[in-house]
Amino acid sequence: MKYNHFSYCEDIARRLKAIGHSAAETHFFRATEQTDVQELENNMSSAKGFIMIAIDGKNIDFGWRSDSLIGFPIYSIVIVGQVSSSDTNTIFKAQDDCRELAIQVIAKMAQDASDFNFGAEYIDQSTFTLNGFGPIGDLFYGVSLSFIVREGMNYQINQSLWQ
Repeated sequence: MKYNHFSYCEDIARRLKAIGHSAAETHFFRATEQTDVQELENNMSSAKGFIMIAIDGKNIDFGWRSDSLIGFPIYSIVIVGQVSSSDTNTIFKAQDDCRELAIQVIAKMAQDASDFNFGAEYIDQSTFTLNGFGPIGDLFYGVSLSFIVREGMNYQINQSLWQ
């Protein structure tokens, strides 16, 4: 099974109690790194509490191993919580809470990789990075979890695309 970032993150957003994404309560959003922030903010304007944003920027680094071309797509998961004011202590608390949730997401990814579920075995766990994130929307602050997925690339010529 190949890794599908958006469907995997949506499943996590539904199952992680603090996020609690459902059809009735939207707490999960998809984006690319090029997504207009205003468009994303408009879509999440009714969200409250914690939300998750899965980002697939379509950025890929490439490497050559032996006789194989390997792609290293870069993915991110943003977990943010809404704060009541722009007070520094409130922001730090939201980022601490979101960091704890991100650590749980990392734990889930590691377990799924061990169990060969959802294509998570292709996630390179040595590439996890956490960074502070925000503000976005109506005073949402949190963290961004980034990682790389290893995938073999087919470098055979598709003759139908050439003249």
